Amino acid sequence: MVHGTNKEGFPITTILTTSITSQVTNAIREAILKGEYEPGRKLSEAALSEHYKVSRTPIREALKQLEREGLVEIIPRVGTCVTKPTEKELDELFTLKEVLEGLAAGLLAERGSEKEIEIIRKAVTDMEKAIQTSDNDLYVKANDAFHEAILDGADNSKLNFMLNMLLNQIPYTRYVYLSIGLPDRRKKSLAEHQAILKAIEDGKREEAEKTMREHVKSSGIRLKEAIAKKLYEGK
Repeated sequence: MVHGTNKEGFPITTILTTSITSQVTNAIREAILKGEYEPGRKLSEAALSEHYKVSRTPIREALKQLEREGLVEIIPRVGTCVTKPTEKELDELFTLKEVLEGLAAGLLAERGSEKEIEIIRKAVTDMEKAIQTSDNDLYVKANDAFHEAILDGADNSKLNFMLNMLLNQIPYTRYVYLSIGLPDRRKKSLAEHQAILKAIEDGKREEAEKTMREHVKSSGIRLKEAIAKKLYEGK
C-alpha cells in the first residue's frame, strides 16, 4: 500500500519497498555466488524471510529476479532451487571459454595497450596479497579484474559480446569461489596468471594465447574432476 507521496509526487512506500527488495536480491545473489547456497539447494521463502528479517514479498520478488539471471530455478509445486548445471554444460562452457579468452589474451599482447596491462599487473599484485592473507573475496575480485581487463584490452566488441553472453548463461563467479577452495589451487592459479601477464608484457601473441588457454583448461579440469564430485555425487 502507498502511504502518500513526497514533494515531487513519488510514492514513498513503493520506493522503500523497492530498496528492500534490491538489498535482499543482492544479499541472496552474493550468497549464491560465494557458494554459501550451493547448486541444487532448495531455498525456502519462509526461511529466507526469517533469515533476512523481511516479509515474504521482497523475498519472492528477489527470487524472480534471480531466476531471470539464471541463478535459481522456480519449479511449480516444488519450490525454488539454486541452479545446478550439468557436467556437459560445464564442459561446454570451459571449452568455449578457453578459445575465446585465449584469443583475447593474444590480441592484447599484440596491441600492447598499457592501460589494460597496468590493470592486469595490479590484479596479479592483489592476488598475491589475497593468498598471503587468505582473502578469497579479494582473490575473486582480482581474478575478475584480470580477465575483464584482458577482454577490454583485446578491443574486439564481437568477442566481448560473445564471451559475456557465454558466462552469463552460468554464474561463473560461483565456480571461481569453489575452485580456489581446493588445496593448492590458488597458488597454481596465481602462477598461471603471472605467466599470462609476462607473455602479454613481452608482446608475444602466441605465448599469451597459449598460456591463457592452458590456464582456462586447468581451471576447467579442476572444477570438473574435483568440484563436480561435490555437486553431483554429494562427496
